[in-house]
Amino acid sequence: MANDQQRAALEQLDGLLALADAGTLDAPACGQLLELSALVPGRLRRVVDTLSRQRHAAAVDVLLGLPADTRGIIEALFSALRHGVTRTRPDGAAFPAMMALEFRTSTSRRFPALRERASAAFGRDLERIRVGGKLHYRLALIDDPTREPSLSARVAPLELDIERLHQDLARLRGVRLWLNGWCFDDHSNIRAPARAPLLRGWLEWARERQR
Repeated sequence: MANDQQRAALEQLDGLLALADAGTLDAPACGQLLELSALVPGRLRRVVDTLSRQRHAAAVDVLLGLPADTRGIIEALFSALRHGVTRTRPDGAAFPAMMALEFRTSTSRRFPALRERASAAFGRDLERIRVGGKLHYRLALIDDPTREPSLSARVAPLELDIERLHQDLARLRGVRLWLNGWCFDDHSNIRAPARAPLLRGWLEWARERQR
């Protein structure tokens, strides 16, 4: 029975992969890839490669549902963010292209110096918000075609400092990185060190963003 189920799953999965070679898969088909890959783990790398070519929100959602150590997953997520893919809201609307780094006050001995560097680098762009009596910090860049300066102009002078801040925060708890509506935090499959290429993909896209 198990072998019959696997053979059926393999046939269905190969059909979807062939369909993807000819065009774009819709959201339900991407979800099927995730379900079927659990029954046919030998096809997992091809599934990841296929999803990396889709470059839409449903494919990213499926990629984030795969085990974090799946070969090729970081490269696939990088590609999606490098091409400006944004998450879809429950109502069907798209999130704006955006990046946000959120972190809270820490008792770590490294934190005071980290906070000083962030304040010096970002000035008033580093928001301070008190939540439950604890101070939180937030740096956000949101694409708004009606705003001056443009997103690319805002990102260009800050990107190295953003990457440095993200690296400095890697060992702290309670850090959240938002990219185009997807949240990466302590509960995310993608651990902090592996998020650096995703941030780099977003920054490269934003730097080249045209109105």
